[in-house]
Amino acid sequence: MDVTFPDYAGALALDQSQNDLFLFNSNFNLVRANGVSQRLSTPILSSCFNQEVQALFEREKAKGIANPMIVGAIPFDMDQPTQLVAPRWSERVTPFNTGLSPFVDEDFVHQVVDQGFTPNQMPFLEMIEQALSAFKGENLKKVVLSKILDLTLDKMVDIPRLLANIMGQNPNAYHFSVPLENSVLIGASPELLIRKQANKVFSNPLAGSAKRLQKPDNDRQAGEALVKSVKDQYEHRLVVDSIRSSLMPLVESIHIQPEPNLISTPTMWHLSTEIEATLLTDNTTSIFDLIKNMHPTPAMCGTPTQLAKKHIESLEPHQRGFFSGLVGWCDAQGNGEWAIAIRCAEVSGNKVKLFAGAGVVPDSSPESEWLETSAKMRTMINAFGIKESIL
Repeated sequence: MDVTFPDYAGALALDQSQNDLFLFNSNFNLVRANGVSQRLSTPILSSCFNQEVQALFEREKAKGIANPMIVGAIPFDMDQPTQLVAPRWSERVTPFNTGLSPFVDEDFVHQVVDQGFTPNQMPFLEMIEQALSAFKGENLKKVVLSKILDLTLDKMVDIPRLLANIMGQNPNAYHFSVPLENSVLIGASPELLIRKQANKVFSNPLAGSAKRLQKPDNDRQAGEALVKSVKDQYEHRLVVDSIRSSLMPLVESIHIQPEPNLISTPTMWHLSTEIEATLLTDNTTSIFDLIKNMHPTPAMCGTPTQLAKKHIESLEPHQRGFFSGLVGWCDAQGNGEWAIAIRCAEVSGNKVKLFAGAGVVPDSSPESEWLETSAKMRTMINAFGIKESIL
């Protein structure tokens, strides 16, 4: 049968007039929330962050909420303010999996009135070259450098309809719509940083990517080439090793796949590793403690972390904000789920920002990284129904 926006909107309880809806949908949880009971903007690395979270939960419990929830976004730089809220209304239900066929809302179309990259292509290539030079004189193993595409569209964006289109085109992703102070962060991330259920912890890092191709044989060969790529396997191993090191002090057991899987989105191939761990029996570690240990991973920052961050700060001509940060939720019982804010857009009226990053290692090619970051933006370009060639 034909699938339409009302089919998805009905299943998701989306109201086309409702731009303040928080939504996070995975294979394990569908969390919806709206309204603001309390706000929390304290940086996650602040010494008082955990105490403020607990105080917020206690105030919500005093209002009669048995298991209150925090939802929102954590920036790439954890020294920067968060945008977290205790919502007035929330629910955690069975994840959205209607059995409806993936679809494209053919009537959801936008035209680009104005556009611009930061940095543009030549400065981007020079930025990558500078990073490659840094590998020769320092202990730097990887640095992730990014670009932003600013778009002005021909009309205001219908956020619920965009969300439905994102989900229709990318059914296996972590779908999210997060109201920010003056915009909405919305997307379909392929990557889970952390899910905590009681004393079980799960992570699914991705690193190593290749563009999907139109012809089936060529597409299959692109995936096979990614699996065989020494450069991409090295990049992936750096991420997995980092997550292992960050979790080991906090867990009594950990299981990591010996070799990465090849997974795909509609636009990209990725190397993926599933990680499962059990927290120490007497451990009072919160999901935010885990986040502090794990984020940002080498997939979003590089390694060693502090050295990579120094190069990002000196080379990138823009602030990332919540791009490559985290979106998700946690409850007062310690359960929660946080995906990495990639394959997403920040939308305000008819203004849109897209973001994509490239993992630069010694074997990287500047031109290839430009093409890869452009390919990663295709997920959201398609979701907006932008037909013209802008990448």
